[in-house]
Amino acid sequence: MIGVAFVGAGLVAEMHGRGVVANQQAKLVGVYDPNSLNAKAIAWKFGGTAFQTLDELLLDDRVDAVHVITPPEHHLQVALACLGAGKHVLVEKPVALCVSEINELEEASQAADRVCMPAHNYIYAPALKRTKHLIASGKLGKIASLWVIYNVFTPEDIAVKYGGVLRAICTHHAYSLLYLLGRPRRVMATVSSVHYEKLTCEDQAMIVCEMPGGVVANLWCSFAAKDLTSDPWTVMYKVLGTSGGSSYSWNEAQFDDDRGPAWGLPCYEEGFVNEIDHFINRCVVAGEPPLSTLADAADALRIIEAAEQSVKLKKVIEIQN
Repeated sequence: MIGVAFVGAGLVAEMHGRGVVANQQAKLVGVYDPNSLNAKAIAWKFGGTAFQTLDELLLDDRVDAVHVITPPEHHLQVALACLGAGKHVLVEKPVALCVSEINELEEASQAADRVCMPAHNYIYAPALKRTKHLIASGKLGKIASLWVIYNVFTPEDIAVKYGGVLRAICTHHAYSLLYLLGRPRRVMATVSSVHYEKLTCEDQAMIVCEMPGGVVANLWCSFAAKDLTSDPWTVMYKVLGTSGGSSYSWNEAQFDDDRGPAWGLPCYEEGFVNEIDHFINRCVVAGEPPLSTLADAADALRIIEAAEQSVKLKKVIEIQN
């Protein structure tokens, strides 16, 4: 049994809690958050105790692995402390604020001989693992295009916690692209703000990626509107090749649920469950690599940084090493 602790007890801690409870090889030991009431609420719901300090958590021998689910600006400091204490680490996305921080985590992970896995939950959906297999096996023929589409209306009072969608959401698109098709050569991006009245950041973004071999990847995100049509594009992936195609949609299963944060979307929740299962059983126990590594997290950030530069300069940007 792998003892797990959370650092951070915000909204996404609910999803991590569900994932740990669903895993027969893991048990939640406790939670630390500067807001002790939040920590107590998550610990009461999913097990364990509320730690008073981060040091108390790190000194607890029952804790084998830590989920770092703090705001992104604290990821590096907390993850380094966990690795230094001999804990395995699952760190939420975006992993860090810059590539050099991700490189620092990679070095610390190797020095400690502990797993440091990016929480790139979307790609752990079975349908996307199947899509990757179909691409790699050649069954889809020569790949022509990839579409990753996200349309989830987000009120401004909630969006303020995330900031612009390029960093907050399109990171999912970027690591998914890397998982399915690899690294783009260059990107072009545009952004807009449709429904924000106070926030000055973007609520919509489009990134077009030129891939080796002529593949074009289209990465779209919007907090401005949800799709209420008969064939909704809420969150969907589509890969088209010369001999076939593959698609995946969050709308393939839904139920009424206003409790959040999965809101009745089983596909969203299963990404967390499968990601945590891979972290615990494949990485920590069996010593296998994650489906998406820290090197992929660094490349995903390079894609986002190139998109931001493209928006600023209004030109196509080469992806830097």
